[in-house]
Amino acid sequence: MIAIDHRDCGAYRLILGKDLQGDAEKKLHATELHRLAKQITTAHPHLAVETLLMSLDGKVETII
Repeated sequence: MIAIDHRDCGAYRLILGKDLQGDAEKKLHATELHRLAKQITTAHPHLAVETLLMSLDGKVETII
């Protein structure tokens, strides 16, 4: 399974009440993607989960 987040997310901005960028933004996305991956593997241990973060220019990086 692939879980993908994107940078400059308006939902995160609304939830946090601030606009994160750079490493702080990546760290927040990584935390949430890891939490999601754990929930998925707990419910479906046979599924592998790949976590990705996409920039607005379409570049995608793997979140480990």
